[in-house]
Parts: sequence; structure tokens; C-alpha cells
Amino acid sequence: MSVKKYLIPLLLVCLTAGQIVPIYADNYTPHLQVTTKNMALAAGSKGNIRINLYNGGGYDVTEIEALLSSATPGVSIINGSHKVINIIERGEQAGYDVLVMVDQSVVVGAYPLSMTLSYLRTERGIVAVTIPLSIIVDKPTLPMIKITASDDKITLGSENKLSLTVQNIANVSTQNIDIALSSTNPLLSIIDQINYQISELKPGASLTYNVSVKCLENMPVGAYSITAQVWYTYTSGIELKQVIIIPLEATEASVSRSPVVTVKNLAPRIVLPGEEFSLSLEVSCFGAAIFNAKAVISMDASGLVSPMTQTTVSLGDLSAGETGKLSYDLLLSGKASAGNIPLAVNISYIDSKGVAQKVTETITVPVENLVMFSLMEDTVIVAEKGSTTTFEGDLLLIGTGKVEFASIGVVSEGPIQPVPGGSEYIGAVDPDSPVPFTIRFNIDDDSAMGEYDLRLQVTYLNSRNREQSKTISVPLQVIQSVTVPTKTSDDGVWGWLRRLFGLQLVSAVETH
Repeated sequence: MSVKKYLIPLLLVCLTAGQIVPIYADNYTPHLQVTTKNMALAAGSKGNIRINLYNGGGYDVTEIEALLSSATPGVSIINGSHKVINIIERGEQAGYDVLVMVDQSVVVGAYPLSMTLSYLRTERGIVAVTIPLSIIVDKPTLPMIKITASDDKITLGSENKLSLTVQNIANVSTQNIDIALSSTNPLLSIIDQINYQISELKPGASLTYNVSVKCLENMPVGAYSITAQVWYTYTSGIELKQVIIIPLEATEASVSRSPVVTVKNLAPRIVLPGEEFSLSLEVSCFGAAIFNAKAVISMDASGLVSPMTQTTVSLGDLSAGETGKLSYDLLLSGKASAGNIPLAVNISYIDSKGVAQKVTETITVPVENLVMFSLMEDTVIVAEKGSTTTFEGDLLLIGTGKVEFASIGVVSEGPIQPVPGGSEYIGAVDPDSPVPFTIRFNIDDDSAMGEYDLRLQVTYLNSRNREQSKTISVPLQVIQSVTVPTKTSDDGVWGWLRRLFGLQLVSAVETH
């Protein structure tokens, strides 16, 4: 018998195990045969179905690609929807498993699956066909787990404690029980643990868990529920899923309160121009809880303050009486002058009624002028021990603003002692404008000779009329005191009289 050059494949499809439906074309020679096994699943279960591909033709088949899909809601291909096989030789077969999940809401019946099969035939090229398959749901869902709330009454606007009892109501043991709680109502939330695991529950056995449920104030009185999704296995490792609705009833509304949100600067301090500083804030909540709170700081309009870190900080949920702390790293411009710079902190949140709210607080950053003092010229003061020394110098202010009511004096330290009237009031001092001054101090008689530091203290009022002081250190050298005789003139009448009476006058000179 002659064979045609181009053969059209014969596809045999098995809808259920042992039932094969042939499709013939052209010379009625079968090429690929598709069969299935384990196509029957119970509603609410998950299991593997078997797909077999048999090459009954006269040629090898290569580059086989199979795509399996489901258009039925509740019937899902979890794993194995796409399969690639390199080659199936003549008279050989290849098979693979497909994991399918059937929701508990699917009723008993047959549901279609669609397979798109493509492969390469040497004598014909690429062949692509679509094969209808069927999956059988042979049993309705049979709940084995029961979940009940011991007290289904909840109060609006407050946190409610519920006791949930998980019980095995079947006549066989269940293992690997996973429970996930959820709420589809945006005004009702589960604020405690939502996932639970139980290794095994024997028939009739039960476990109890405590769950916290939060209700917002603007929920009306009425019936509500939370959902429990339960996965477990039982005989022969069959996996099942249940969706359990746990009814709740809101019977009492709480007293409506409005939250009061405040912002406090925890460590206020004076900042100098050019300084990097941290702003530590405390956000307090009173009256009622707030949710999903976040703080955003806004810089000043003059642009003197710049952020060094993010300007938005999440505070999360705050209960009544609870506080949250946050910190911002900021930089003050070197061009800033003395004064107060206001910064706005915006706190946005959701109140207990589910309404978005916003509060703005102003935080003041106090800025003071940069003030440093030095002498106009570097000098070393030489003083005799046991004597009084007078020092004249020029005081120089280096800073960003002037000071008022300044005075300068000597700090008592070691052998150095100020003398009454030894300090000097110099009034206002402007930056880069030297001011002359004169001070006097004593050196103790018993002091050792050598090098010391003479500390000069400048006292002044800053821009806030607060008394401040700065100290300048000047090198000081203490030497031995020297007595110098005074030569007198022998001319004139007084000289003649002194020589006549044989008098000689010697006096000591005080060294300054």
C-alpha cells in the first residue's frame, strides 16, 4: 500500500481514564495520541491530573510544546500549564503531571480544559492543534473544619477581643492546618495575629485562639463578618481548602472622640550659622487613636535651613495617650543672622472615623551670632613677680554680629591676681573693629618664674540680652623683680646742699 507524502496527524483524546475518543483524517493513520488520568477531583480540593502523549505514527516527533488552560472560575491550573518535550520517538510516549485546584464553590459536573499542542514533524513541518479536555468535579465540598467565635458581639470605635475555636467536625484526622484571617470591610480590621498553624486535629478535637478586632467609630450598628481561609490535608495526603465566614454583630456604638495631636521639641538649643544640627520631636496623641500617621517638615521661606535627611517620617498608628518620636538632621546656612527661624511640621493621619486629617505645628529654631574674640596682635606679656603689671592691647571681635555692653578683665588663676579697678568696660564691639583696652594685674611674691597663660575674660550681652562670656589666653612670662637706683642731679643749689651735708638719696622704681 502506498503512503501519501503529507500525512495529517490523528489525535486521540481521552476525556476520562479508560475512555478514548479518536479523530480521523486523510489516511486514518494515528500520529499523536493524548490520554489523561485522575481527572476527577472533589470540590475544595487540590490534586494532580496526568497527561500522556503517545507517538503512534511512523515518524519521530520533536519540539513538542503543550499549553493547558482553564476558563472556568474556580478551576485553576496551579502548576504544569506549560510543558516542553524535546522528542518522542516512534512508538514511545511521554507524560507529565498538572496540579489543579478546584474551589469549594464549584458544583458537581464536568468542566472544560483547553490544550494547545504544537510539534515538529519531519515530513510536514510544524503542526499546531487545539484539543478539548474535561475535568470532573465528582463530589461537593465537605467541610471538615469549623471555626466559631465565643462572643460575636463587638463594640464600634474600640478594640474587641474575640475567642475563635477551631474544631475538626469530620470522622478522620486532619493535618497541616493553615488558617489565614482577613476582613473585606475597610472599617473593620484584625490588629492581632492573622495566621495560625495546627499540626493535627483528631476527630472532635479543637483549639482556641484570641484575636483582636478593631472597629472604626463611623461603622453603623449591624451585622459584619471576618473570613477564615483554611488549608489542610487528610487521608492519603489529599489537600483541601475551606473558606469560612465568621459572623459578628455590632450592637453598641462607643462615645465619639476627636484626636488631639501635638508636637514638642525635645531638645531645643541655640544654633550657630553654618552648623549642622538635629531636631528631635515628640508627637503625642490625646483623646482618640490615629492611624497611618506621618510627619513632613517644611523648610523656612528664606532658605536658610536645609534638610540633610528625608523630610517625611512615618509614625504608624498611635493610640490615645501614646507618643511617637522622630528626628531630622538639618543644616543652618552660614549667612543666617541672630533671630528665630520658624519651621512647619505637618502631621497627617486617618482618624477613628476613617477620615483623613492634618495638623500643622510650628517649631522655632533659635539662631545666635557666631562670636569669637582675640587680640589684634600676638604678644607675650613680661611681668615681675611681686609687682603690678599694666597691659594695653586691642580687642578684636570675629563673628557674624556685634555684641553690647562688653567688659574685659583678668581671671584669677595661679600666681595671677586681678587688682581692684584692673578691668575695663569697653561697651559695644563690632566685628572686625579693634577696640583698645588697658588692664592691670598682680603677680604673687612667692610665685615661681616661668611661662604661664594669662586668661582674659570678655563679658557681654548677646542679641537676646543674655549675659555671655568668652576667654582669651595670652602667653605670660614671669621674671625676677629688679631694683634700679635713681641717679640725682648734682647741679644747682640742691646739689650743693646735699654735698654739704653728705646726703645721698636712693629710691626704687616700680616697673610697669
